[in-house]
Amino acid sequence: MTTMKPISPNDHYFDHYLFDNGSDLGAQQLNSLSALFDGTTRSVLSTLPLPASPNSLEIGAGNGSVARMIAEQTGGQVVAIDLDTTHLPRTPGVEPHRHDIREGVPAGPFDLIHARLVLTHLPARREIFAQLIDELAPGGWLVLADVGLADELLVAPEESDHDVWRKYNDAAYRQVGPAAGHDYLWAEQTEAAMFGAGLSEVSAEHLVPLARGGGPWAVYQSNLSKQAEAPLLAAGLSMTDMDRYRAMLIDPEFRARFFSLTYTAGRKPTS
Repeated sequence: MTTMKPISPNDHYFDHYLFDNGSDLGAQQLNSLSALFDGTTRSVLSTLPLPASPNSLEIGAGNGSVARMIAEQTGGQVVAIDLDTTHLPRTPGVEPHRHDIREGVPAGPFDLIHARLVLTHLPARREIFAQLIDELAPGGWLVLADVGLADELLVAPEESDHDVWRKYNDAAYRQVGPAAGHDYLWAEQTEAAMFGAGLSEVSAEHLVPLARGGGPWAVYQSNLSKQAEAPLLAAGLSMTDMDRYRAMLIDPEFRARFFSLTYTAGRKPTS
């Protein structure tokens, strides 16, 4: 439990997320995330029996699309936090705050806490997870959406692209990501963690999107590679392989599964 306090303008989740929300590419990524995820997020959240005018917490709010969704659907108030609120406007029912979740979870109690693509990327995920449960109101819901690795190149435009794909994924997800504290197994462990913490009505939905060349998932991944270019090159990926990887992603023949997505929800008992 913590109260929210200002953080340094130079402190951001770049080391954890591999992109900077304050950049133009960062803004594009936030919009891509909304386009790719918001439909499923809306579907999951709309099934939850919440009280009238609930008090909600949105973590890693980005451009505010989910916070606005929650406020509009429930008629309640949403505390929306992110390290960078450049693209997070104040709208009816949404109260944005610059806050680092690693410094502590805002004080509740909250009827709904939602975090999307956050805990996978934070080394202290289990400690934060426990704090989130502490700040739930009795009967409140915790909803977490996180990614795992699918790592399947289904159709390569050129035979040599299989080697490029392997090199890129090795640099990104077996070197740079883990070195920053990412855990791509967390998403599928969340259900067991919720049961272990005593939550009830726990459910999980596991999706593995298919990406096509030039499509939204491929564009998202290409932008991510640009923002993470420096650490990827430092990990040993060549610029030649980087360029080929990006060319592959816009080829209409390209088909792959980058990530799995797991949405997990659980409810705090009332007694």
